[in-house]
Amino acid sequence: MKKLVLGIESTAHTIGVALVSQTGKTVSQEKTRVLSNELAKYPSSKAGFIPRKLADHHAEHYATLLKQALEKAGVDAREIDAIAFSQGPGIGHSLRVGYMAAKSAAQLLDKPLVPVNHTIAHVEAGKWATGAIDPLTVYVSGGNTQILALEKSGGAYRYRVYGETLDVGIGNFLDNAGRLLELDPPDAVGVMLAAKQYHEKELVDLPYTVKGVDLAFSGLLSAIKRSTADHNALAYAAQENAYAMLVEAAERCLCHTNKKQVMLVGGVAQNPRLQEMFASMCDEHGTTLKAVPTAYAGDNGAMIAVTGVKMLASGTEWKSTEPNQGLRIDGQEFKWND
Repeated sequence: MKKLVLGIESTAHTIGVALVSQTGKTVSQEKTRVLSNELAKYPSSKAGFIPRKLADHHAEHYATLLKQALEKAGVDAREIDAIAFSQGPGIGHSLRVGYMAAKSAAQLLDKPLVPVNHTIAHVEAGKWATGAIDPLTVYVSGGNTQILALEKSGGAYRYRVYGETLDVGIGNFLDNAGRLLELDPPDAVGVMLAAKQYHEKELVDLPYTVKGVDLAFSGLLSAIKRSTADHNALAYAAQENAYAMLVEAAERCLCHTNKKQVMLVGGVAQNPRLQEMFASMCDEHGTTLKAVPTAYAGDNGAMIAVTGVKMLASGTEWKSTEPNQGLRIDGQEFKWND
């Protein structure tokens, strides 16, 4: 039996709409196809992201994205079997726009409304896209930095967080560093580009904060603010230190869990230098590195739809559909284990 799920993503700076078709009960690259995956991202600026403006941006672009997603998929809205949306965690204003859009569509079409944990969606879409099986997952994005794995909890399964940031997500740290250094663009991409321009490769002395398997990035940002070093040198040191901290914490978790695969997901997972450092660590441990493809690394509607499909296929239940800014990955149980 074929199912068609509409996915709506709106946790932060991106509004995404996607359509995913599913054949049978197994979520795989063969059975699960992304028919369309449209998105619009609020542009980076020196002012950062203002919640009210993010909400206005998402509301403005949603209808156009929905139309594009339907046209690209070649389907009629009445063919949709369920509407999945990002329930949290995220920015409240952004979450509310996606929730209202999904709720309206579900009521209009008289279809189920499926609340998807945004963090779990990154993991499940990563497993679907890379073919990873029971990996140690390193989730790196703007607001989140976590090292986690699936574990059995009673008769179901739950994601356990082994390590995480104690202050800000690694993506937010890099974005703030980009704005502080007045890079172009003023975000993590600007840091990456500036780091490539630094040829001396001597590290500026910056804090390195790893507490067991947890990380802290705010000290790094404060040191950058005080430093008078060249901006490219600071960008290079910021990136190297942050990524080295992450690899060290992940390596400890890998040794503890004995997983055979390490999977990188989230927007920051696209960075070639981060992938290079993780590949080196995995080689030393005889472990395979799986990095999510760029199309599904940043926030997108397809990851929400793919996870919604899996929730429906597995019979996973949920208590509420209300947006939840503080939703955690380790607070929800599932029936799947793959």
